[in-house]
Amino acid sequence: MTTTKAEYLATTHLPYTSRVCGRMSSERPESKQAGTPRGLDLRRASKNRKRASVDDDTETVLDLTVASVPYDDTGKRTYERACKKYGVTPSSLFLRNLAEKDIDLTNYGLGPKGVMAVSVALVVNSTVTSLVLKGNCIDNAGVLYIQQMMTENMSITDLDLSENSLGTYGAKVMGLMLRENKVVRYLNLSGNQFTDQDAIYLTKQIQDHSSLEHVDLSHNEFGDVSGPEFEKMMSYQRQPDANRALLALDLSWNQFRLIGAKHLATGMKENAYLKYLNVSWNGLDDGGGKDFGDAIGNNNVIEVIDLSCCRIGPEGFAGILKGLKNNDTLQELRIGKNNIPEDAANAAVEMFDQMESTALTMLDMTDVILGPHFQDRVDELKEKHEGLEIKFGYGDMYGKRKMAGSVDVGEDALLTIKEYMDRHNLTISELFARFDDDGSNSVDYDEFREGIKEAKIDLTDFQVDKLITFIDMDGDGDLDFSEVVLKMKEVTKKREAEDEQRKEEAKNKRKY
Repeated sequence: MTTTKAEYLATTHLPYTSRVCGRMSSERPESKQAGTPRGLDLRRASKNRKRASVDDDTETVLDLTVASVPYDDTGKRTYERACKKYGVTPSSLFLRNLAEKDIDLTNYGLGPKGVMAVSVALVVNSTVTSLVLKGNCIDNAGVLYIQQMMTENMSITDLDLSENSLGTYGAKVMGLMLRENKVVRYLNLSGNQFTDQDAIYLTKQIQDHSSLEHVDLSHNEFGDVSGPEFEKMMSYQRQPDANRALLALDLSWNQFRLIGAKHLATGMKENAYLKYLNVSWNGLDDGGGKDFGDAIGNNNVIEVIDLSCCRIGPEGFAGILKGLKNNDTLQELRIGKNNIPEDAANAAVEMFDQMESTALTMLDMTDVILGPHFQDRVDELKEKHEGLEIKFGYGDMYGKRKMAGSVDVGEDALLTIKEYMDRHNLTISELFARFDDDGSNSVDYDEFREGIKEAKIDLTDFQVDKLITFIDMDGDGDLDFSEVVLKMKEVTKKREAEDEQRKEEAKNKRKY
């Protein structure tokens, strides 16, 4: 039985809207006696052309002294009137680009009223195909206007509403939008504070959509509880009436753990169309690595998969390599920032050396620190697989590889130790005391290496060697407690300053 829009709104607890989008039924209408301008209605804007044609048909006298007003096909006049109604300053950037295909208002500070004015204008516009409203504090009223605009507008195929903290209410409205709009192909809802409970409002509509090719749900709060919903969404593509358009799915920077990894891997394993999957920066662990290895071995459609920074260790990496043996479509595997020791990396080289051919063109192990002799083995592998590139070693914030100097690796290793202390609620003096058996407030290099291994801190031998060089300022062969404390403070202060600088740079990138 088909569900009406009113029934959908009632079941999802969305407030019923009156004729003017965004005005709740409990709100008092604007007073006509007070002389306030007549409210703008999205439906009215879309009917301007029809009314104009009716007026032309009933005209009996042609007045040549008055120039006819052309139809507002870009929505410029509609936008200016909406800005006046809502009390917002018109954006010159928006007005200039209404005749273009792409409009990017990233971090523009529109707020809900500014978004309302933009939405009203785009109802009559048929030129714009890409709309970016990232980081504009859209709020509930704004997202409702976007939903109704997208119901009327059939030209916008790319929509970016990332970093707007839409929450549960926004998830419901976006689900309604996807149910009614069947032309959008790219949808970015990253960074909107969606939780496990919100998944049901989105996954079913993504699953049933006939045009949606790329969905970005990264930087949200989805976790193990919503795993079955995402599994169902991905595995549904095997059904005859499924959405076969979905090609790319980004679930990075969420909160999936071992259970969630199993569901996601099962969904990927049963999916027959998805070509790109990003689940990086989730705590999948070795178990999740094995599950995805099994999925890779049984999926001959996927072309790119990103498992970077997922707490995958040697066992999980071994499971992924096992899956790679049986896969002939995967072109790019990103697995950097995981605990992949040198012997596991060497096993990967040996496996590729034994394979006659591989579809893989990129094995990205960025920020996996390996010794210089590993590069020699990679160079030798090039003779057999010319198209295969293996990245490893230190990478900067833009992902561009550079040589790993002692300072770079030492700083990263020291921060890894700090993260370990934070997780185990340890002070630096308490950790150092474990290394210092005789209480001399200093340890030699071997004691330090042994202490790192006993504490099971995720550092390779190469990283520990560079860390020792970085810490031992006087080069006397021992690491003093005071040296460790000073270096820890130095690195922490430096990284905090870098973080503040990046935040300030991002703040200053606002476009006008």
